[in-house]
Amino acid sequence: MHYGGRMRKIAAGMLGALAAVGVASCGGPPAPTAQVGALKGKTPSDIVSAATAAAEASGTVHYVLTATSAGQSQTIEGDVSKSTARQSITQGSHHIEVVLVHKVAYVLGDAGGLSTAMGLKTSVANHYAGTWIAVHSSDTLYSSITSAVTLDSILADLVPSGTLSLTAPRTVAGRQVIGVHGGLPGPAQSGVTGSTTLFVATNRPTLPISVSGTATMGKQHVTDTGSFTKWGVAVHLAAPSGSVAFSSLPTS
Repeated sequence: MHYGGRMRKIAAGMLGALAAVGVASCGGPPAPTAQVGALKGKTPSDIVSAATAAAEASGTVHYVLTATSAGQSQTIEGDVSKSTARQSITQGSHHIEVVLVHKVAYVLGDAGGLSTAMGLKTSVANHYAGTWIAVHSSDTLYSSITSAVTLDSILADLVPSGTLSLTAPRTVAGRQVIGVHGGLPGPAQSGVTGSTTLFVATNRPTLPISVSGTATMGKQHVTDTGSFTKWGVAVHLAAPSGSVAFSSLPTS
């Protein structure tokens, strides 16, 4: 796990940042369109735009993202609004949690999580394991931590890339959805291939409901899934007590 490596990625720490397989090309046959609900007549790109707009209008969400690879697993679970966020990541025996409130990012983890995610020396990570560490906007890690837990960043990691297609309608979590299938989200990375399907509610609000995908790099293969619930439910977070400033931690 590493914040500098886009820690919020479902498969972070297994394959690194997952890659896209390219951008959609111009020309060719007309894009398919949905034939159900509020999405009727919309192309895959239209559906992604509708889902993103509905999510941004909602403003808050609870998410659970899981990835498995060669018997190992990673779970990312959190709640996010436009100004606050909470994210918990568990991979193997390591765990780390972030709470973003009042423009301060508070980080709590075991020694392994702090060492790999924050770059702390082993002795420092051992000493501060189980202690909330307050990362302020003036600290070098602040930007990478906060950019990993915001609503915009979560939404960006849902959008398939490349030439998009549609799946048949199905029911997920009690709602009819249609899937937009394409390449992995994000910029292309050499040697990584895979696909992502974002499932969007067909009736208003046309919100993201779930996501699934696979990624392969050499002999490594990752399968990931995600669910999104509690859209629009207020997120109430408080600053943890007893934190220590990241700037006060020893560097040697």
